[in-house]
Amino acid sequence: MANISFVSEENAFVPEYMPILIRIDRSKGLDDEERIRWLGSAFVVGVQMLFTAKHVALQLLAEDPDLAHGRPSRIQYAVIQALKGTQQLIVWNIHSIGMIDNCDVALVTLSPAHNRAKNYLRWSGLTLSFVPPRIGDRVAESGVHKIDIKSLRMDGDNIHVELDAKRTFSEGVVKDVHFESRDRGMYSFPCFQLDAQFDAGMSGGYVINERNEVCGVVCGSLAATSEDEEHVSYAALLWPVVSLPVPPEWIPGAVTGVDYLLWDYYKQATVKPIGLERVSFSNELATRGVITSSYTDPTEQYK
Repeated sequence: MANISFVSEENAFVPEYMPILIRIDRSKGLDDEERIRWLGSAFVVGVQMLFTAKHVALQLLAEDPDLAHGRPSRIQYAVIQALKGTQQLIVWNIHSIGMIDNCDVALVTLSPAHNRAKNYLRWSGLTLSFVPPRIGDRVAESGVHKIDIKSLRMDGDNIHVELDAKRTFSEGVVKDVHFESRDRGMYSFPCFQLDAQFDAGMSGGYVINERNEVCGVVCGSLAATSEDEEHVSYAALLWPVVSLPVPPEWIPGAVTGVDYLLWDYYKQATVKPIGLERVSFSNELATRGVITSSYTDPTEQYK
């Protein structure tokens, strides 16, 4: 059986490419425990780009109505990244959040919060795969389970923070694959079921296959009620993310007034997700008000 790497706190990949997503309420005092909150897990998918679970992003917007309605917010959002091989932290501000229906994945774009972030150039991470895993495949998952904020200092827009992050790792076997959706309620999006345990806070973390490719995003779990019962967990499939909106500055040669999607970003990217050619995509937003995407015949997916 192939060995799944990166399922280890000791691997240097983890703190750099799975940063900490937090919110800071500037209206509260420095000693107020509610001033800073950790939101959930996220991981790097491109230059100044992260994936997280959509319900993590929706919680963020629900708690901050001003931000959700495009008004100035009293709350600042930050992404804290530990530079591989050093004790340095890199801090990013959230530039935008992109979400769509029928996909429990949100795209978070970043802007630098200080000079160290402006000079950060290392954006290579795990390869993304739009090819769904097969039933019986072994996969591994990781997410942030808990953080401990030791100190926080704010200098204008700059954030200086010292923290410890506890990340959770688990492995499991794929039990079912839902190419359209599992139901009309909780899992109304393309996803797959696995028997791994997902701890609180792991939502938005990555799921990798035996080829060390990210094949899903942690989105939910039902804990086993007895020692003999399997865990029932779900991860969102990735191919629907091609319809996520992207800021125009992320697209070389962008035209003013044109709405761009992650599909446009991937089509011109040097490194493309595996299986991108298997995704059918049509943007008729300007003419019919719709964007459609679908995965090719599932029976052909592993050929």
